[in-house]
Amino acid sequence: MRRDYYAVLGIAATAPPREIRRAYQRLARQYSPDINFWDAQARALFDEIAEAYRVLADPTARAMYDRFGQAVGAGNALDAGRRGDDAHAVVELSFAEVARGARVRVDVQRFSPCADCGASGAVGPRRCGACLGRGVRRAVDGVDVAIPAGVDSGAQIRVADEGSAGPFGAPRGDLIVSTRVREHPFFSRKGDNVHCEVPISVWEALRGARVRVPTPAGEAALVVPPGTTGGTVFRLRGQGLPKLSGDATGDLYVTVRVEVPSGLDARTHELVRELERLMPIDSRAALERYRGGAP
Repeated sequence: MRRDYYAVLGIAATAPPREIRRAYQRLARQYSPDINFWDAQARALFDEIAEAYRVLADPTARAMYDRFGQAVGAGNALDAGRRGDDAHAVVELSFAEVARGARVRVDVQRFSPCADCGASGAVGPRRCGACLGRGVRRAVDGVDVAIPAGVDSGAQIRVADEGSAGPFGAPRGDLIVSTRVREHPFFSRKGDNVHCEVPISVWEALRGARVRVPTPAGEAALVVPPGTTGGTVFRLRGQGLPKLSGDATGDLYVTVRVEVPSGLDARTHELVRELERLMPIDSRAALERYRGGAP
């Protein structure tokens, strides 16, 4: 068992910092390995003197040592007051949660204060066996995390004071939550803008229509003008995802796909031929210039 640190330096437990420093300097010169090169006992004494000084010269470490004595080692005493490490977690989000923001509960692996010793590191006169004298133990805790609207995969959200607890009741570090957004079967995303494809009938394309289309926040009306062709892209301003800054919203880009009926009977074929006669279209007129290899 280690000797009492005050006894090692030959000072009283009430010694002020200046006396501690002087005692260390005197003993360090006396037992320095540079002077006692071949004396193994002197080297051991020098290490003990240095350890005692490291603890007693630090006000926080000295206070811990004065409270728990030999139950707290030099390394543990020097850790006292040190802020805990940051903890890390990953949360998977749906597209709907990204669109409106959410509050989710995340399981976090972190160090938490030891309940057996009240985070002191000692039970009675001896070191706590549950936390091995550290005052903290590994745990998995649920933490509520506010997810702002508009986050994307790879974003990092810092939650203050929800990381690992510091040794012996020291403050917690922070929790760093990385986000991963699941793909949506209908919407695709480019930054704050959202893209989708909406089918319309050939009749709606011919005569025009007012179509209800899904948006990240609900529904919106899309006005399809007469004569719209397949592949036309319409922009609905402000119907995309919120910007993280919260001061604006992206746009929704809707590509229309014209669906042509199949399985026509004789009567329908006749009607289509009549429409073709009334509305002739030379769809390949633009190709004439390329026939015969023309540039």
